[in-house]
Amino acid sequence: MRQRGANFACMNSENDILHIVVAGGSGSRFGSDLPKQFCDLDGRPVLMETIDRLRRYGRGGKVVAVINRDMRHLWEEMCREHGFEIPPMADGGATRFHSVRNAIEAFGVGARWITVHDGARPNVGEAVISGVLDALESGAKAVVPAIPLTDSVRMVCAGGSSAVDRGYLRAVQTPQGFDGELLRRAYSADYREEFTDDASVVEASDASVTLTAGSPYNIKITHAPDIDVVRLYMKEQRF
Repeated sequence: MRQRGANFACMNSENDILHIVVAGGSGSRFGSDLPKQFCDLDGRPVLMETIDRLRRYGRGGKVVAVINRDMRHLWEEMCREHGFEIPPMADGGATRFHSVRNAIEAFGVGARWITVHDGARPNVGEAVISGVLDALESGAKAVVPAIPLTDSVRMVCAGGSSAVDRGYLRAVQTPQGFDGELLRRAYSADYREEFTDDASVVEASDASVTLTAGSPYNIKITHAPDIDVVRLYMKEQRF
């Protein structure tokens, strides 16, 4: 068991930490009749594994799920079938931005710290989650786990493309963690297309973002073969 900071006692209350799990998408790129977060992962839906990880490693924070209203009945039936504690839920919105804002407004009014995690990242491990929470505990206001790129990268520009030094680039992951007041204030702004994740929302309010170590095993299920990769990683227990 990893050692946590001396101030851990102040970070183990549901009133201190809110974990938002975003699972309101349609999963159109996954190519299944069901959104990917509800597809089978070793005998139960992907989303249950994701929520379990935050319940296990999230230091006692309140875990809530953002679910499309049309999928609530199915999700509740799945939970009952698997004997899974149904988490508090907020309604999914037209975009990820609106989904997160719905969850903040419903559950995050008094939270000291708020993390936001993709429902389709079920293999997130303790090291990644703790790295984010440790940084918040140490005073960071916005924290993003990230990993170096391994592929070569090119930028598309007028007339062709140009090489980019990948040493300056990182692939970002979730959970992303934030000072609660900062995130609430950031999400009071109007939606913009460039808001692709929560860090981009808070950066628009001139907040600086701290990077922590992500994991190559903390992949997001996007396409159908990804779920087989996650199964392999889970079997090897590489968190």
